[in-house]
Amino acid sequence: MNIANETPLISIIIPVLNLSRPINPKRFFMPRQTIKDTLADIQKNVRIPHEIIIVCNGDDPELKQFVMSHPQVTRYCINSENVGVARSWNMGAQLADSKVLCYLNDDVSIGVGALESLYEQLLADPKIGEIGPSGSFWRDCAHYEYAESDKPVDVDAVLGFCFLMRSSTFHELGGFDVNYSPAGCEEIDMSYRIRAAGLRCVVDTRAPIKHYHHHGVSAYKVDIRYLGKTIDTLTLHERNTAYFRKKWQNIFP
Repeated sequence: MNIANETPLISIIIPVLNLSRPINPKRFFMPRQTIKDTLADIQKNVRIPHEIIIVCNGDDPELKQFVMSHPQVTRYCINSENVGVARSWNMGAQLADSKVLCYLNDDVSIGVGALESLYEQLLADPKIGEIGPSGSFWRDCAHYEYAESDKPVDVDAVLGFCFLMRSSTFHELGGFDVNYSPAGCEEIDMSYRIRAAGLRCVVDTRAPIKHYHHHGVSAYKVDIRYLGKTIDTLTLHERNTAYFRKKWQNIFP
């Protein structure tokens, strides 16, 4: 926490797999954001008392040393292998010591006042289950439109690169569904569960938060190793969307 001697109001949970993200060969010209950049943004721009929890899924000794020795990291978990996003998010929540959880990708930049604004909006309305800077509308278990508005708006799903929720909501809903491991649809599934519980999913696109997604594993076909298994991103997408549809069809329009 960079606000000395203050009780953290937000637990920022960041899973990491690489110290420097591999380059997407089809988007080699696009800028990359790394965990180093993201931590620097937090230190510079986040003034609300917070703690940073890193869940390390990579086997690179340099990455592990970086996580264990970085002065901004309040708490960390070093996994012996990649456990996937849902388990990492669940682990981070179990290590958290504040009432609000902020799930953040390691390739996201945070501007001045961004997390503070989302935090205040979340706590201002007990019916808000989660809030983030980007979200979308879904029909028949399929995405059809991103939210674009100059004010906060209710959506069907909040995107997973950055979102806030109460720790109590996380625990009441039982955490993220690990059947989506290693990655894909777990954040959409959580949004559906939040709405099924009678709570709202809200986005405020005015928050200065940017996702440098072009070099993420979902941006191109690549093999992902996790829990002693390997799956390519195309097969993973097909598997997880089928599971998501089977789970939620006929529940929401």
